[in-house]
Amino acid sequence: MRARFAPIVGMLGLSVAACEPRPTSPVAAGPKPAFQVDFTNETHFRCYTVSQQTPQPATTVTLSDQFISSATLSIDEPLQFCAPTSKNGGPINAPEEHLTMYAAAQPLPTGLTVSTEDQFGTRDLTAVGARVLLVPTEKNDLGFPANLNHDWCYAVTGPAVGEQVTLEDQFSSDTLRVEHPRLFCNPVEKTVGGVTTSPPEPDVHLTCYDLHGPQRTQATKASIQNQFETDTLTVTSWQLLCVPAAKLGVQPA
Repeated sequence: MRARFAPIVGMLGLSVAACEPRPTSPVAAGPKPAFQVDFTNETHFRCYTVSQQTPQPATTVTLSDQFISSATLSIDEPLQFCAPTSKNGGPINAPEEHLTMYAAAQPLPTGLTVSTEDQFGTRDLTAVGARVLLVPTEKNDLGFPANLNHDWCYAVTGPAVGEQVTLEDQFSSDTLRVEHPRLFCNPVEKTVGGVTTSPPEPDVHLTCYDLHGPQRTQATKASIQNQFETDTLTVTSWQLLCVPAAKLGVQPA
């Protein structure tokens, strides 16, 4: 994201060593204004299925975010690859920013109602548990995205958007319909091998929506590098549109 800050996937390659849920409570003063997030200029991402990759050893990580204080997980193979995308002709201000999605499931002790805002408006989402980790990734020697958060994403349900958008990125150009929210992503602190990475933009979240329209079937290869692996991925069909979002409040569902 710019100097600032899938269908729901399964529990691939997951082992849980520890989990301490963060306490949550109703927001006493009501929602806060979403002035922290530039909904227009922050990077939008379209996420594509990874259909082929080189097997990699699993990596143990410890994650801590606004919903779960600590969980140690085993991260395995990539599930989706997310490219910066132009939405309705908007610019791509940070073409080097890419994300790779890995399974990182962790239950919540109780469901949460998360009040959010993004370019599609305000909505209340019900979160039931963490599902995936989004990791900043360099693609084809474009340079590593230094100002991009790691995000831990939760399976959510909420009102559909029902809006048609035109998306254009390095893999495809399509006019598609944005429908239901599937993931809400928190900036996350990630520790691997004793090295801790903190989010550069803790106020910037992502909401990922499913897409409907004529599907892409062409396979494309992309050379990638991130904290987990260096590989060449084959990507095929699109799955999700992830847009910058603000978290206005959270309380038990």
